[in-house]
Amino acid sequence: MSRLVCLGILVKDIVFRVPHIPSTPQKLTCSAMRTQFGGMAATAAVAAAALGGEVEFWGRVGDDPTGEEAARALQQAGVKARLEVSPGAQSPLSAVMVDDAGERMLAVYTGQLDSSADWLPLDTLRTAGAVHADFRWVEGARALYIAARTCGIPRVLDADAGNPQALRELTALADHIIFSERGLADHAGDLPAEEALRQVAHAHGAVAGVTMGERGSLFCHDGHVQAFAAPRIKARDTNGAGDAFHGAYALALTRGLDWRQAARYASAAASLKCTRDHDWKHLPRHAEVMAFMESHPC
Repeated sequence: MSRLVCLGILVKDIVFRVPHIPSTPQKLTCSAMRTQFGGMAATAAVAAAALGGEVEFWGRVGDDPTGEEAARALQQAGVKARLEVSPGAQSPLSAVMVDDAGERMLAVYTGQLDSSADWLPLDTLRTAGAVHADFRWVEGARALYIAARTCGIPRVLDADAGNPQALRELTALADHIIFSERGLADHAGDLPAEEALRQVAHAHGAVAGVTMGERGSLFCHDGHVQAFAAPRIKARDTNGAGDAFHGAYALALTRGLDWRQAARYASAAASLKCTRDHDWKHLPRHAEVMAFMESHPC
């Protein structure tokens, strides 16, 4: 098995447990509060490490106590951290509301971090089995994908909503493009999901997918769309489920699985994650995922 390199945002989360996610402005009383670390690519990296992968995370933090704490959290989770410290900058921070149904809403401050990617150890990618990135640091993701493409390494993109321009650039460089539903809508407008995935896959010669929560996922390759059902579970916390999916999918590629096998494995890992509080210490292990797949065939 080769190592996995993940690149993107690393965030400190302040999580509030609420009865429901409000649809109008109002004051809510929280039943619990905790702090933890997250971020799309960072959580994907930790999820992959929990599944037994050899994983590195490449990213940026500020020169504040939060940045130092974040580096320790990655190391404690079994991820090798290669972090560039931006002098005078604050590390990313988010506020997250999680309701009793496990749904979540969040706001992210990404920090005023140095965007330069000159420091990335791209010459080490020759021993990587796959790379994964989110869109929060476009300069870094661009450099990672170009270098990985030169080495013939699979390139997984977390195509979430929030920056359509970044997605347009990065989808042209990745060969496994996995959207959230909102990310796909940002990218393709009102097109039905199957047609949108066909267009993306054809335009970039890629595997294109979309995760749809309890409705599972759709993937397209060579014009063929395949649906993957989500196992039936009682969700406790869906925050980070997409990140866990991406981490498990990318790790599966390093283990030599094809995209279909990777999607099934990732579906099980993400579903199992949703049955637990979103904390890096609670992410599922490989043996747990395999047992879950046996008891929840799809």
